[in-house]
Amino acid sequence: MTAGPAHFAILSAVVFAVGLFGVIAVSDVLRSVICVAVLFIAALIAVVGFAQTGAGGAVPPAGDAFAVVSLLAIAGELVAAGATAMLVWRRTGTVDVDESLEGELV
Repeated sequence: MTAGPAHFAILSAVVFAVGLFGVIAVSDVLRSVICVAVLFIAALIAVVGFAQTGAGGAVPPAGDAFAVVSLLAIAGELVAAGATAMLVWRRTGTVDVDESLEGELV
């Protein structure tokens, strides 16, 4: 059995749903950033999967190049968000989003 475009679409939708649930349900800054990275990976799975199955057997290098560029962008996002989370932790003493917002509004 080979994986077709529908398989990649279903896998991408499941990964996106997991990431979206994580962003909504988690109040920790680092965990929510990791969930946003999972959202980006869901889109990456869809694009690369469609690029692999849409060529009729030939493997196009564009899908691989897009995957590398996307993974570098995700890594950069995680580094920047980790630095931001460290700044929030140093200033407030907590990485809980709800507690940080309450302290800033009062």
